[in-house]
Amino acid sequence: MVIAVASSSARRLSLRTLIFCVVGAITLVFVATIAASIAGRLSVSRAVDTLGDRLIPIRSQTYELSRAYVDQETGQRAFLLTGNPVALELYEAGAATADRLVGTLHRELADTPYANELLPLYEQELDAAAVWKSQAAPQITAIRGGSITRAQLDQMVLDAKTLFDKLRERFRALNIQIDVLIGAEIGHIRSVLRTANNSQYVAAALLAASILGCIITVRLKLTQPVSQLVRSVRAVADGHYDQPIGRGGPREIAEISAAVDDMRNRLREAAQFDSVTGLVNRAETMARFGTALQTHRSTSARLGVLYCDIDHFKQVNDTLGHAVGDAVLSTIAARMRECVHLEDTVGRIGGDELLILLPGISGTDEVIEIGERIRRRAAEPIHQFGLTIHTTLSIGATSSSPAGEDAPAVTARADAAMYRAKQAGRNTVVGIDP
Repeated sequence: MVIAVASSSARRLSLRTLIFCVVGAITLVFVATIAASIAGRLSVSRAVDTLGDRLIPIRSQTYELSRAYVDQETGQRAFLLTGNPVALELYEAGAATADRLVGTLHRELADTPYANELLPLYEQELDAAAVWKSQAAPQITAIRGGSITRAQLDQMVLDAKTLFDKLRERFRALNIQIDVLIGAEIGHIRSVLRTANNSQYVAAALLAASILGCIITVRLKLTQPVSQLVRSVRAVADGHYDQPIGRGGPREIAEISAAVDDMRNRLREAAQFDSVTGLVNRAETMARFGTALQTHRSTSARLGVLYCDIDHFKQVNDTLGHAVGDAVLSTIAARMRECVHLEDTVGRIGGDELLILLPGISGTDEVIEIGERIRRRAAEPIHQFGLTIHTTLSIGATSSSPAGEDAPAVTARADAAMYRAKQAGRNTVVGIDP
């Protein structure tokens, strides 16, 4: 009996062995967890380096190269249509930029892990550029020779546009593929971070009693920043662009937070401002319109409104190109801002339509006076791309009713006044009282 008990005791683990096994198992899991976390952070660091040192700089250069091609096409088309040698300055500047970027960009693409995906698209872009340029250069030479009929010129412009459209498709395809790769890297970073986060939760569960301090540290330094970042990203995705983005947590989280914060600021700016003119866009203009009307209902002052339309703007775009059209828009917007106060709102509400809100106006006559000042300033010649461009404005003027009105009603009246200005021969200001 004694022998049997002794044999049974010998088969059992001693307390020391049991502690060693338990501690060893916990230590093994903990070490494995830490190793996984370190590996995840290294993976994130490599992905961030790939984004910051390769993909994002390459993205900037491909966009610069695309802009250079567009500048060449704009300058070449302007020269074909006008025969003005000054237009070739934009063509030559774009060509110089393209020549500078082509070799460098090829080397950088070949040095990335995605060379097999990006290089064929880049070479297709270069082939399309070579085909377009092989036709553009002789066309420029032919125009300089001065022996081109109108029909030949129209055909040359059409052929050049067809070839450049193919080139545009090629560099858009490359830019889209780079965006896809950047998105994949960001997705990889998030996936690795989620894995590292889950690993640390497992370690915290196994060591709950003995390493409570570590659990708190993990929550403060990793879990909470990641959760806050996810909530912030969701809020930004839902359109809440004023949502603050925290910068806590490890370096990788802070870098992603900084990138999300930069994205939030750009989205907020894009949601409120027009990228061409720098004016507030339609949504922001109408929001300010409604607020201003509410404010003026409680005062004796009225809200003045100017509805401005650029005369023959489509012809500028069609004949001189969208780059020149954008420059005209930007110039007129700047001149409008010069003619009003800082608290006034100048907004772009359509392609060539701009709305000006003038708080604290005594009546429609004062609005017309300001509109005349803007009309005269806008009619001054615009010098862009070596061209002198003459533009005018048709302006409708009105003011809010003391009885109270909503924004659509006041806008409709200003719009009607603008159309009367069009019918009166353009380049004029017509006012309608409420």
